[in-house]
Amino acid sequence: MLFDHRRQIFAGLLLGGGLIMGTAKATPQAAKEHRNEQAAQRVQDWQSLIAQSMHLSDAEKLKAVNAFFNQQVRFGEDQELWGQIDYWASPLETLELGAGDCEDFAIAKYYTLRLLGISEHSLRLVYTTLASTKQAHMVLGFWPGSGTTPLVLDNLNLEILPIAQRLDLQMQFAFGPAHLYRFEQSSLQVAGDIELLPHWQVLMARMKREGTGEVSL
Repeated sequence: MLFDHRRQIFAGLLLGGGLIMGTAKATPQAAKEHRNEQAAQRVQDWQSLIAQSMHLSDAEKLKAVNAFFNQQVRFGEDQELWGQIDYWASPLETLELGAGDCEDFAIAKYYTLRLLGISEHSLRLVYTTLASTKQAHMVLGFWPGSGTTPLVLDNLNLEILPIAQRLDLQMQFAFGPAHLYRFEQSSLQVAGDIELLPHWQVLMARMKREGTGEVSL
């Protein structure tokens, strides 16, 4: 089953050994086999990224993870990818498809940085709107320390910049494992519980079934 396959992948990732990809089934569709090989390669590259980045500084980890997903994953709308208006994919789902929307980029970067030891207190997923179009957009925010200006990891702008320099984004709210936060300049104030985001709850349940819930999002 698909979840068993992903659980094997994640077990290999955490153990630091070879990925357990399973035996490929023969299929007359060469294009499908090629896509499966590409998906397996992306997951293997993800494993290598994590193994090679453990010793890096926080700033270097941010740069490596941001670049990896921006290069490995293409943008795609949920309707195209999942046949749904709004679907929050797990990191393994995003890597398997090689595509995702802004939420999927942000979630995958968040989870990978958590695997690399970045504290959950430094990371927040941030809902914004694009200043030019008012379109909703999600990014990942990194707070280096208490009272510091956060940095933004984004799939639209490949450069990691302080939030104050992202004049193209209007910050709406942020969230982490337990709470929603409102912005007061560059600092955050608790505004509610995470239960107010049902998509987050659904994602957490799916990741537990995959076997990827060991590191709390």
